[in-house]
Amino acid sequence: MLEKYAATLERRGVDSCSSQIIAEVLEKFPKSMTVRQLSHRTGKSERYIKRKIKDMKKEHIPIELKRGSKSNYVSTTLFEPVRWILKEKENAEMALEDINKIEMNGDPKINKQKNIVKRRAEAISKFFLRSKA
Repeated sequence: MLEKYAATLERRGVDSCSSQIIAEVLEKFPKSMTVRQLSHRTGKSERYIKRKIKDMKKEHIPIELKRGSKSNYVSTTLFEPVRWILKEKENAEMALEDINKIEMNGDPKINKQKNIVKRRAEAISKFFLRSKA
């Protein structure tokens, strides 16, 4: 069952340093940040920050590393958080479909738990997944 979630789980694979880089750069949006500033704020070396940015670009995360006259600058777009939200929504919809397919068996205790899970899933879907954007 987890095989079908592989694409969305893969996107969650961004490590904490990469997430922190994205957050720091988004705070300065629309301005760029220098690699030195990111290094100082994350506590990592400039070389490490550059490597992380290159790794993020390989994962198709919209982040830019540009050379300036004195420093390297990092920028991103506001679409990054939106992309993550849409991926999470897609993952939640797939999980809800699977939960709704749960079949009952002969054990009343287990069936009661399954019904509780289904009701919670339905409540969540009504609250969070109303729009089909």
